[in-house]
Amino acid sequence: MRRILITFLFATISLLAQPVSIGVKGGVPITDAFHTIQGDEASYVTNTKRYLVGPTGEVHLPLGFSIEVDALYKRLGYQYQAFPTTGTVSAQTVANSWEFPLLVKWAFPGGPIRPFVDAGASFRHISGVHQFQEIFGAGSSSTNNPVEFHKSTDQGLVFGGGIEFKFGRLRISPELRYTRWGGENFRDPVQALLRTNRNQGDFLLGITF
Repeated sequence: MRRILITFLFATISLLAQPVSIGVKGGVPITDAFHTIQGDEASYVTNTKRYLVGPTGEVHLPLGFSIEVDALYKRLGYQYQAFPTTGTVSAQTVANSWEFPLLVKWAFPGGPIRPFVDAGASFRHISGVHQFQEIFGAGSSSTNNPVEFHKSTDQGLVFGGGIEFKFGRLRISPELRYTRWGGENFRDPVQALLRTNRNQGDFLLGITF
């Protein structure tokens, strides 16, 4: 046990001694956050904001390898409308999504312009869920636990690739990234007219120093 702790300590010190880049990463989703279906008596429409942004950090290792950690924020939203015999029912839901990708990255050697690939895992946390509902003739109400909210956390696998442009300490890295989520944070429990899109594509632009 003592030998394992000593090995881990030396590995941690060695990792922290490597060059580190920090900065910001932003971009736009290529895919919709939700799958929606138009039913005969009810329908959902996605209303997710088309951006994601957050801090990023990268530990540079030998042989072109590095370890990257991001914290990416996205604003989720969807609208619901139904037409039962008693009148119209409408609802609007919003939520905060934080994604934390942990990636191993490898860049092709040589020069200030280097293609790269990366892969790893991502962890998602949903917070600030709020739904405002209005029923024709019966007033309005709100809740922080709508019936479509299935769970607050999820995990997924991440694969990506792009090009790194290096200007001294400045690094600019456009990237296409794919995430396959393990489950669904939101889904319609009644008619399955709404569910989380488990296949996620993003275009990202990283700026680090």
